[in-house]
Amino acid sequence: MPKVPIRVLGLAGLIGVPAGLAAMGWSLAACLLAVGWTLAAEPVEFSSPGFPPSRMDPEGRLVEDWGVVAVRLQGEGLTEGSVKVEPGQLDSCIPAARATIDRGHVQMILTAFRSPIFPAGVDVLTVRLEEKAHQPIQVTLALDLPPQVKVGMSTARIDNRMILSVPMETLALLAVRDWGYCNQTAAMPGWAKPEGPADPAFANIRAGMGGIPILYRFRVEPKAQAIVILGICESHYDRPGIRPILCEVEGARPQRVDPIAQWGRHKPGVLVFQARDIDADGQIEIAVRPVPGAADRNPILNVLWVFPPGKTPNLAKLIAGQLSGSAKYYVDVGGQNDQCFYQGGNLQYPIQLPADGVKELTFLVACPGGSAPVPETTTWTPETLRQAARQVWQAWQK
Repeated sequence: MPKVPIRVLGLAGLIGVPAGLAAMGWSLAACLLAVGWTLAAEPVEFSSPGFPPSRMDPEGRLVEDWGVVAVRLQGEGLTEGSVKVEPGQLDSCIPAARATIDRGHVQMILTAFRSPIFPAGVDVLTVRLEEKAHQPIQVTLALDLPPQVKVGMSTARIDNRMILSVPMETLALLAVRDWGYCNQTAAMPGWAKPEGPADPAFANIRAGMGGIPILYRFRVEPKAQAIVILGICESHYDRPGIRPILCEVEGARPQRVDPIAQWGRHKPGVLVFQARDIDADGQIEIAVRPVPGAADRNPILNVLWVFPPGKTPNLAKLIAGQLSGSAKYYVDVGGQNDQCFYQGGNLQYPIQLPADGVKELTFLVACPGGSAPVPETTTWTPETLRQAARQVWQAWQK
């Protein structure tokens, strides 16, 4: 039987289709199926001028040099539908990849483009959910990430590389542990050199590089009281006035301390707080912040304890490491028993869509050679990121 060459979008080269089948009015898809082929889309690449590209694969997944991020939608009443991935342009000049995923009750549209922020840019991924059945629905939006990713309050990271910035509005939806740190501060085991009898945790720190506050949360009974004790040992500076820090514990009076002036270099010391869950949310929040105007704005914290309310433990024994086992919570900050308050793994967000409603979430994704910005230290927004991309491409086209 003679063959008629037909060019198929998404397939390389030409495919021979039996002329007899075409003459009988078969569709291209039916012809392909009859000869054992399926329609396969190609990945769509996007980037900024002069930088290596990212790509969206035929399933709508974003493929980066660190791994793959896939967006899934779950919920009763959703059906398995088509996935259409295609190139496009935003503002008539910004190369973009777009995936339209039909789930029956809800249509999910993924749009990705590169914003050229310093130094290597960042990929901007917008997830748009549209309710199509004219009735409200509860769905769960999930992001599948590589298993080594650790999720924090506003970012996800692999080792010290930020690979994802999470929309701040989603924080209340994340699964949490009983305690842990809440944002991306740096763990530095063995940084301090405590002198004298000292709990082993005094040798380690968590540091808020760039002025980021160190945040911890602990689960308690709503409105409960507790004794919170923070341990600090400054081993970098040898004179006072360089790194004062402000320590805040929910329900207690804040305390400002200069560790060198208070205790001396390499000398472990503690601060005691009478804490209370004042907003009745079942959590006590602890924050260690830089003092405005300080020469060094990187706050540090070595160890913390949470005890039941009542009598304050003997502080000399506590510093020496003799009472840590009796604490309700004992954290070797930046050490082996430290953990993130937010559970790792996949990110899942329950979303209530009203009839004919629309919901959009924007994630910032590390592109090849780059990192996602930390929300606490950046002024970039989805709008300004798109504006930056538009300006670069308009200049490039000229």
